[in-house]
Amino acid sequence: MTSHATGDVVALMKDASRSFGARVALRDVTLTVAGGELVGVVGPNGGGKSTLLLLLAGLLRPTTGSVTVCGVDAHALSRAAVGRIGLVTARPGLYPLLTGRENLRHFGCLCGLSKAEVDEKVGPLAATLALTAGLDERVACLSTGMQQKLSLIRALLLSPPLLLFDEPTANLDPLAARALYAEGRRRADEGRACVLATHDLAAAEAVCDRVLLVDGTVKRELRFSEVRAARGGPLLAAWQEALGAP
Repeated sequence: MTSHATGDVVALMKDASRSFGARVALRDVTLTVAGGELVGVVGPNGGGKSTLLLLLAGLLRPTTGSVTVCGVDAHALSRAAVGRIGLVTARPGLYPLLTGRENLRHFGCLCGLSKAEVDEKVGPLAATLALTAGLDERVACLSTGMQQKLSLIRALLLSPPLLLFDEPTANLDPLAARALYAEGRRRADEGRACVLATHDLAAAEAVCDRVLLVDGTVKRELRFSEVRAARGGPLLAAWQEALGAP
């Protein structure tokens, strides 16, 4: 899967809202994510961060508005649309009775990769995430953190144009979390569009090109220069100001 040129719009949300019954989880969000950028999404619990990413992933349909990825309706259940999106969440979603390698081969083959191609791609990624020793163990026997690493490798197998990370470090040790953030930054620098929802404000400041403060809608957007221009936790200060937090 090839990346789009840096600067090309990969994901587009236009006036997108999502309701669950009478509860509005996200309201009137317009957002573009271009190749070559890593966009952070921060906000309080229940503020709509995961809903935003699930809309981008095509796993939720907007109640109103539209969401497209590479010009395709994100909710369209076609092989072409699925192959353009990689999603990592705090819930790995793996087959527990298969080994890590068998899981990766299965998901890779579903997207058109041969076993040999999967193995070739998995090796360097597993080494980066210190997972090589766990690849041939059943997933049920692996720690939650190791399962999370497998989920990340699965998302990266196809090098999709759009990568979505929803609290991806929740179960990771500090070194693995650092490696994940670095990998996300590297993929963005290669021309992919990346979105990172996180509570780790320091990481968002360090690796993101811009950050969205989300609480039911996009309350504020901070650009790269704003996030790094000030000292003393500019993102935390912006959070407190935008959300009215003490």
